[in-house]
Amino acid sequence: MFKVISEAGGTNKSAANRTMLLFSDGDEIQVQSSDGGLRFLFFSGKPIREPVAWGGSIVMNTQDELRQAFAEYRDGTFIKMQD
Repeated sequence: MFKVISEAGGTNKSAANRTMLLFSDGDEIQVQSSDGGLRFLFFSGKPIREPVAWGGSIVMNTQDELRQAFAEYRDGTFIKMQD
């Protein structure tokens, strides 16, 4: 368990292992961990203002696209390799 303090929103968030946190606008975060330490990835970018449908390791824009992606994954056609 670790704690993240968002300066932009002034809110504290605690998160368990393998959890993703989404913050609003801001320019600083503070991260605190227990004595065991922690490792984390931090991504930042401009918002693209598109809907997000998230299903495990696959992210699409709609639930229909997500269902199609999982069907293609099951059929072995999700990733189309070029020769």
